[in-house]
Amino acid sequence: MDKSQMPLEAILQILQDSLVKKTELLIAIEEKSKEQEAILKKEGFTFKEIDENMDAKSKLIEQLTLLDNGFETLYEKIRGELIDKKDLYRVQIEEIQNLIVEVTARGASIEAIEARNKAAIETYFSKTKKELQSKKSASSVAHRYYQTAKKLNNLPPQFLDQKK
Repeated sequence: MDKSQMPLEAILQILQDSLVKKTELLIAIEEKSKEQEAILKKEGFTFKEIDENMDAKSKLIEQLTLLDNGFETLYEKIRGELIDKKDLYRVQIEEIQNLIVEVTARGASIEAIEARNKAAIETYFSKTKKELQSKKSASSVAHRYYQTAKKLNNLPPQFLDQKK
């Protein structure tokens, strides 16, 4: 049976189930974002830890994107009919709207965590860059000192007593 031939009630249930699954995925993404935040706060974290966290989060986001695309496609197919019969399906529509509110709130929470994580990573890179520049500068000064000292060792004695 084609989705366009499915009863509207069944399609609304699929949309509702899709939003529940989306909420679960967003909870998992939020947890991964919080894990990343904890990693960034700890002293001496490794990029391997960040990479593993980002890979796991990326897989969840791919699933979320697929779910979103399916939801949008299905909703567009029934949108007109749903508007015409909104009184018949008021309870299901309200449940879907409540799930959408929850999904939106989770999305906003994730965005806030990600903004903090981005700022923490930028701060880390800025600090690391300054440290590297400082080390490079110190190395350059040491090298110039070495070169100057080397030249001084090659100078003939300047104050020899010419009288014999």
